[in-house]
Amino acid sequence: MEANRRANAARAARDKANIKDATTFMYEVGKIAEVEQWKKERLAQLRAQVDAEAAKKVAGHRTEAGAAVARMQDRGETLTTIAANTEVGIGIVRTMLRHAPKKERPLPATVCMH
Repeated sequence: MEANRRANAARAARDKANIKDATTFMYEVGKIAEVEQWKKERLAQLRAQVDAEAAKKVAGHRTEAGAAVARMQDRGETLTTIAANTEVGIGIVRTMLRHAPKKERPLPATVCMH
C-alpha cells in the first residue's frame, strides 16, 4: 500500500512538472513566432529607412553631376563631347543633366514687386 502511495505521489509530481514544462514550452514557442514577426517588421522599417537615405544621397549626387554637365555646356561643350571625354554613355549624361539645378530666369523689367 505504502509503495503504491509513493508511486502515485511520484507520478502526480511528475505529471505536475510535465504540465508546468509543457506550458512553458508552448509559451516560449509562441514567443519565438512573435520574435520572427517583430524581426520581419523591423527589417522592413530599416530597409525603408536605408532606401530613403540612399535615395536622398543619390539625388544629391545626380544634382551635382547634372550641375557639372550644365557648367561644361555653359563653357561650350556638347553632350556628345562630354560623353566622349568622360567615357560615359550619352544617355547617362542626358539623364544627369535633367537633374541639374534649374537656372533662375531674371524677371522681366515690367514686373512690379509690391
